[in-house]
Amino acid sequence: MKVIVFAAALAAAFLAPSPSQAQSSDTLKLAQRLVVRSGLAEQLNTVPKQFEMELKLARGTVPDDLLAALGEASNESFRPDALREDVVRTLAARMPAEEMKRALGWLEKPQGRRVTQAEEQASRTLSPETLQAYTDALKTAPLSSRRTKYIADLVTATKGVEHAANLMEGVALGIAVGMDRTQSVQNQQGLKALQNRLRSTIPPEKLREDLRGSVPKVYAYMYRGVSDADLGAYLAFNRSAAGKRYNDAVMAAFTEAMLRASLRMGPGVEKALQKKPA
Repeated sequence: MKVIVFAAALAAAFLAPSPSQAQSSDTLKLAQRLVVRSGLAEQLNTVPKQFEMELKLARGTVPDDLLAALGEASNESFRPDALREDVVRTLAARMPAEEMKRALGWLEKPQGRRVTQAEEQASRTLSPETLQAYTDALKTAPLSSRRTKYIADLVTATKGVEHAANLMEGVALGIAVGMDRTQSVQNQQGLKALQNRLRSTIPPEKLREDLRGSVPKVYAYMYRGVSDADLGAYLAFNRSAAGKRYNDAVMAAFTEAMLRASLRMGPGVEKALQKKPA
């Protein structure tokens, strides 16, 4: 799925509040339905688990008290109910009702539901260990050439690599900005300096190169139980004008919600550290 472009729209997402203008109950209900039918509601439930896995990988490289504070802050900042509410409000404000209905028209078909169920299941089970086990299994039972092409085409159609890169960069920068804002004004580095530091630490092209190798494996795992017929139909939907607009809107709303949540991490970490006994 496509997401807002990192270089241009990221700063705006940081600085802009989440949409709060009056929205009709019908529009909000449509947005809520879309978040559920897209599988995003279920996937958001696993965000805290993903952060927990990342923090476990950082053990030994980060002081234990800071790790504990990061864990406490992430649980509060990335609460699934708060993320869902943010995404729903954003979609209701920015995605026309007719566009939501068109997307729901496909998602609520039997094949759309089967694809969504596969995505939801993968969000609950995907981990470095399960992905490695699946990748190892492919060495003895590789995908067919047809299936491999479906996966590659779906990665392209949904902008999978760019979405993953933008999200990783955005969350990392959001946390850095949130932490920076807890400093005294004279000690704050500012958004531009933090962006430059992030890009030197994680060069954008290197990140995308790595993701071009890993994202197709994730997609193959995610859709491993989906038939070729359903996968082909899903690919056609994502290539359609309605599918592209749906991807643009949903993933922009999701990413903005994650950016706003990451900004809350700084104050949350500071608060958690202050609770540490002297």
